[in-house]
Amino acid sequence: MKRIATAAMAALILAGTAQAQPPAPRPTQRPPAPVQRPPAQAQRPAAPAVPTRVTARTLTAICGQDRNGCLTYVLGAADAFSSALVASGRPQVFCFPRGTTNDQIAQSAVRYLRAHPEEGGNNAGLVILAGLTAAYPCGY
Repeated sequence: MKRIATAAMAALILAGTAQAQPPAPRPTQRPPAPVQRPPAQAQRPAAPAVPTRVTARTLTAICGQDRNGCLTYVLGAADAFSSALVASGRPQVFCFPRGTTNDQIAQSAVRYLRAHPEEGGNNAGLVILAGLTAAYPCGY
């Protein structure tokens, strides 16, 4: 009786481990393509990687075609930066004078984008930050 119980326990353990094993990979008809790496390029000094959905070049093109889309992006970036700085207890890096219109803010950002085509491949939000900081420095 003890042998039957031991055999039953062993069968349960083996069945449990068999279920826990990942399924065997299915053979593919062709091998996966080799990973191609971009050619080595001169890199800027080490900077944190910034995910880029919109480059400065793309935003410049958008601003040339769609005033509302441009205005929305620039003001959204400005609000996001300001909010992040407040949330982290850090001082503002740009300060809009009283009476500055949203259109003036967007125009300042566009002027900076166009004046710095070398920044075209960079994250548009960071380039806007540089432009607004240059156009609207805080007085402290």
